[in-house]
Amino acid sequence: MPDHADTPRTSRRHFLRCTAGTAAVTASLSFAPGRALAAVQGTNSRWAVTSDPALWQQAWARRFTNVLPNPLAAAGLYKPTVGASDYTIGAGQATADVLGVPGITTTIWGYANQETGPTFPGRTLQASKGVPITVHWVNRLVNASGQALPHLLPVDQTMTIQTPTTGVPLAVHHHGSNSAAEFDGGPDQWATPLRRQTGPGINGNAVQVGTAEAITYVYDNNQEASLHWYHDHAESLTGVNVQAGLAGLYVVRDANEKALQTGWKIPAAKHEVALVLQDRTFDAQGQFVYSANPANSPTPLPGNFPANSPSHMPEVFGDVILVNGKAWPSLSVEPRPYRFRILNGSDSRFFTLKNSAPTWVPMHVIGNDLGFLNNPVAVGAAGLTIAPGERYDVVIDFSWALLVGLKVDLLNSAPTPFPLGGPPSAGTATVMRFNVGLLANLLVPKSLMSTLHTLRGSNGTPVLAASAGDTAATPVRRILLGEGTDEYGRINPMLGVYDPTGAKNLGTQGFNDPATETPKLGSTEVWEFWNTTVDAHPVHLHLVKFRIKNRQAFTGTIQSTAMRNGWTGVQLQPGATLSGAAVAPAATERGWKDTVLCPPGQVTRIVMAFDRPGKFVYHCHILSHEDHDMMRWYQVA
Repeated sequence: MPDHADTPRTSRRHFLRCTAGTAAVTASLSFAPGRALAAVQGTNSRWAVTSDPALWQQAWARRFTNVLPNPLAAAGLYKPTVGASDYTIGAGQATADVLGVPGITTTIWGYANQETGPTFPGRTLQASKGVPITVHWVNRLVNASGQALPHLLPVDQTMTIQTPTTGVPLAVHHHGSNSAAEFDGGPDQWATPLRRQTGPGINGNAVQVGTAEAITYVYDNNQEASLHWYHDHAESLTGVNVQAGLAGLYVVRDANEKALQTGWKIPAAKHEVALVLQDRTFDAQGQFVYSANPANSPTPLPGNFPANSPSHMPEVFGDVILVNGKAWPSLSVEPRPYRFRILNGSDSRFFTLKNSAPTWVPMHVIGNDLGFLNNPVAVGAAGLTIAPGERYDVVIDFSWALLVGLKVDLLNSAPTPFPLGGPPSAGTATVMRFNVGLLANLLVPKSLMSTLHTLRGSNGTPVLAASAGDTAATPVRRILLGEGTDEYGRINPMLGVYDPTGAKNLGTQGFNDPATETPKLGSTEVWEFWNTTVDAHPVHLHLVKFRIKNRQAFTGTIQSTAMRNGWTGVQLQPGATLSGAAVAPAATERGWKDTVLCPPGQVTRIVMAFDRPGKFVYHCHILSHEDHDMMRWYQVA
């Protein structure tokens, strides 16, 4: 029987040297102003670090028997509720066949429209560039009597939530959107079931709460052809809400993409498939379970942590790999190129993807988060690393798969945690299988992939410049990525400010601390992310698209510091030294991005313009980090 648990990292440490400094600061047990304990009922019995061994073995024995559904097929798309561009989509509870084990179904939370019940993942919203759509999001997490449902998973009662008392709050964020602030779906833009309560970020006065069930958002769809996704973003509940199933795809189409398809430069129609990569853990009944504390038991943590209560974990890793909501599925393909739109929708897991026969089944990247690259880029022997929240547009050519036995497996080699953790187990190193047929449909020409193909430069999609878009006069902000502890002594990754002059070297900041990033409307800025932690952090910025400028190693000293909310944070002391030359982004990263991988011990620089006013967030897209305050507001004015 293969080991289904990843090899854990034995300890956590700061990447840089830590001085004694204020390391002896005692964390206060009082809450900062505005902080409130959660009042969301969870299912505390569903604590587990690994899946039930017997059920895991049954699912593993049946690997590659689940048929992969395609979220981009007609059956996987939402249809408008009214007219051509008005959708009503509700979140609800249902059951799904996730593992493929006879007699086992899994209770999920998913999204539904008027035609279907909730699905996991949710169906796909498809839009055209420049054509706005309206979506009425409804929280229907109630039973037949209209009573609010308890959460499927354990809910840490010590996390910061804005005190909803009428059920689980949901906030739907369109990840990849360039939307007005009121339609962003940020962490304070939540609604409890049937809109009985709303968060402070929802437009509308108290009289309106409950008079209509939906929260209505308008998406302008001014982006290039690209794959986005929508998922829950409620403060401190994003991880458990997404883990329960609340996520789906959002695809934007445009004239350039259509020309590439009709010109047979990229695969289309049934030869275009979306892959939503996630990991989950299951109990003996096949229900989702969630890591609740390090010992998988209700042992109180230091600092008077409430007894018999679930505790937030710094990362959450499942031991069953799901693709489009199915455990270790398979897809039958023709011996021809296929286009795969890949999303890493996991909480904490990175994927480094390659296939089992790379010499005869080549892979090329043609795009990433927010559009096409200039030209296809071949994936090398090391594979393609995809962080949580990132998307990659990949073409895999099965034309010569006959030479390797017609069975090609998609594999994962990313360490857990990334990049300094242990190797994946047999179960998490295996993603899915492609069963290649003997014959291709000769009526459909093959889209033969070449690095010489031009993917941009016509139909309103300009060629990407070699420069990321900054000049010597472009303002620079320095963001600190650090790791402290909360009032209970729990590991707490955070964002903050690094000032090499020492004048405003604020160190790590809590989510609800005042915004320190205030770009001007219409301005362009360089943001530098100085990562002093042992983890790579995929940082996502709402609203904007950006280009990665470069990365550069640095050395320095970090010092513990007392934070205003009673936590123990860190500062990077002035005088950190850059070492070696700055390194340009990988060729696969040189398109428009909204999520950037920030390696430990490096400065990662991005360049972006701010084209809408309002309050937005940026955060680590490891959801367990985001929920425990590795998220900050920024204000565009």
